[in-house]
Amino acid sequence: MLLSFSVTAFGQKMPSDYFQEANDYFEEGKLHNALAGYMYIVENHPRNELYPRALNNAGYICLLQKKYKKAIEVFSLILNGNQDEREPSGGGIMASPYANYCHRAASQISDCYYELRQYDSALNYLALSDTVYPFLSDCGNAYADNDIQTALRYADIYQRLGQPDKAIEKLLPQVFNTELADNSKIIAKLEKLLKGKPKLLEQLEKAIEGVYQKTFTSDYGDYERYCIQWLGVEIRYPKRSFNSADYNKENVMKWMRESEFYQMVAQMKR
Repeated sequence: MLLSFSVTAFGQKMPSDYFQEANDYFEEGKLHNALAGYMYIVENHPRNELYPRALNNAGYICLLQKKYKKAIEVFSLILNGNQDEREPSGGGIMASPYANYCHRAASQISDCYYELRQYDSALNYLALSDTVYPFLSDCGNAYADNDIQTALRYADIYQRLGQPDKAIEKLLPQVFNTELADNSKIIAKLEKLLKGKPKLLEQLEKAIEGVYQKTFTSDYGDYERYCIQWLGVEIRYPKRSFNSADYNKENVMKWMRESEFYQMVAQMKR
C-alpha cells in the first residue's frame, strides 16, 4: 500500500466499529488515532461500503496535518477507484445530498499541489474537479456557490502563474451570479485585476446594448439566457425569479446596469 499504519491496537471488530471509533477520535482532535482507524479499513476492507468514506477522511486528515504528498496518494486512490458520486452524503439540510467523492478528491489534490507551490498541477486537478468530476447537487444555491468558489480558485492559481488575463476570464462569468450566492469576492478581485485597463465602461455599455438571447443545454433540458460579450468572454445573466415574463431584454439591460459589477466598473472611471 502507499500508506501503512500499525493496526496492532485493533481487535476483531466490524469495519463500522473502526469507522465510528475513528470518527470519535477525529472529534476529540486525536488525528493520528483517527487516521490509523480509517487506514485500517482502507488496507483491510477494500470492498466494504465504508471504504470510500474512510479513504476520503484519511486524505482529509493528511491534508489537515500538512502531509500533502501523503494526502495526494490517498485522494488518488479515490480517483482510481469506482466510487459512486451520487452516494447519499448523509449531510445536513444545506449540504450536498451526494458524496461527490471524485469531485472532492480532485479538488483537494489541487489544494495539496497549491500548498506545495506546484501551480500547474494545482490547475490541472482543479480543472478535473470542474469538468471530468463536476460537482453534483439538487440545490441551485449550492451550484451557484460552487461556481463562485471554483472561479475564485482558478483566478488565484492563474495569478500565481502570472496569467492575470486568464484569471479575469474565469471570474467574469460569475459577475451577475448574485441571486443564489454571494459573489462580492468576485467583484473585489476583478476590481484589482481590471485596474488600469482603458475604456472599460464604454465597452461594457456597448456589450449591454448588444445583449442577446441564447439557448443552452443541460441534463434537465434546454433553457434560454440573455448574454453579453465583454473582454472576449460570454457572460450569462441568470433568471431572477420563476416569472418568465420578467426575464426580457429590457429588464435584463436594466438589471445589468443596477448590478454591483456595473457600479464597480463605473466607479473605476472616476
